[in-house]
Amino acid sequence: MNAETQVQVAQPAASQPSVSRFNFQFLPRLLRGVGAVAVVASLSIFLLQGWESGNDSYRYLLLLAHTAGLAVMGFGAGHWLRESKGARLLLLLALVSVPANFAILGAFVYSASDANSTAYPVFATWQAESFTVTWGLLAGAVLVLAPVAWLGFRVLARHSAGPLTGLFLATNGVLLIPLREETFVAWVLLGLTVFVLWWTARVGHRDTAMKTLEGAFARGLQFLPLALLFGRTVWLYTADAFLFTAMSVTAFLMLRQVALELNSRSKLRSFSEQLAILPALTTGLGLAAVVDKVIKGGDAYAFAVFSWAAAAMIFEISLRTPGSGASYRRKAAVVMTVGLLANLVLYEGVAAAILCLLMGMGVLVCGYLMEQRLVFGMGLVMLIAGLSFQVQYAITAFDLGSWGSLAVLGVAAILTGSVIERHGPQLKLRGPQLKLRLTQWGQQFKSWEY
Repeated sequence: MNAETQVQVAQPAASQPSVSRFNFQFLPRLLRGVGAVAVVASLSIFLLQGWESGNDSYRYLLLLAHTAGLAVMGFGAGHWLRESKGARLLLLLALVSVPANFAILGAFVYSASDANSTAYPVFATWQAESFTVTWGLLAGAVLVLAPVAWLGFRVLARHSAGPLTGLFLATNGVLLIPLREETFVAWVLLGLTVFVLWWTARVGHRDTAMKTLEGAFARGLQFLPLALLFGRTVWLYTADAFLFTAMSVTAFLMLRQVALELNSRSKLRSFSEQLAILPALTTGLGLAAVVDKVIKGGDAYAFAVFSWAAAAMIFEISLRTPGSGASYRRKAAVVMTVGLLANLVLYEGVAAAILCLLMGMGVLVCGYLMEQRLVFGMGLVMLIAGLSFQVQYAITAFDLGSWGSLAVLGVAAILTGSVIERHGPQLKLRGPQLKLRLTQWGQQFKSWEY
């Protein structure tokens, strides 16, 4: 009984460490998460909510002090408290606030330039007292933000801190350019997105630390200024066809990078890949509008351009998704088929029929190689549609009253008769073999993936 009593008494004591472990492991993570959300919310409120007290210069200095304070507290937490998680989070938040600082500096520069001719919302209007104050704010901010960026990347990716800091400051510097012309913004978005993708991939190959979670954050932060430039353009300006296309391509590339950074089993990766279908479709629409605007009579090619662009981008998703990618290939085949059939119906012509015929053959071969019934069927539909139009066109163009047409018809009849006479018996003997092969192929076709 004493032993049993001891066991019974000892049981409540065994549950105490789990409660303590819950408090001291979960609570710090919860507090860090709440703190991060609060800091990001404060930045958002600062950017979007107008303040009644103080001028714009004073308000910006408060934001700059906020960014510097986050970096100092992060450094202090790591140096004196010897606590790495909180220090990294504070430095990461300081890095996140750097593009916000440059965006406001860009508003100061724009308001002081001759290009300022548009009325903006109150939260987007930032004006210094004079041109000298503007350049003073700019110089002082760079002196503060450059060390903040270097310190943050030093913690996230020590060996690549220099290149990452330089690229980060360069992409943020684009926000200072006072030009807002649609074509310029479009080329900047496209060029910077491609360059950042190339540069981060190059740094990632040289530094193995870039494959860690901190390295992924360091690379992802390089796209934050581009996202801010993207959002500013969407919110404040009316996009023409080319800018709309550039923004769609940028969104697709950013979602692509996000998906590649996530774990292959992550639901967020699957969501980002599915979400990328939307900018793929809008890219096709934008390119179709650009072709219609640039080329005379370009409306006849609009559906074809839309189909090519959208289907190609959706097919690219199928090549990098962790699964088989069959669903994305089906979507690409449907987009291609619908677009080219619409082009053939609305703009009847030999060129549209040949295009439908050739693309149908390509999709047909793709469906055969990938062993997908729907893709194969879509290719077959395009092939039959293009071929049918060609036959119909040949029949309508054929004139029995012409001596040339009669000569062609006579020669074709003679050659057909010769072929039947020469190879007829062999074809008759091979009939059962051909039937067997067709039956086997039909069974194989049924075993393909939908």
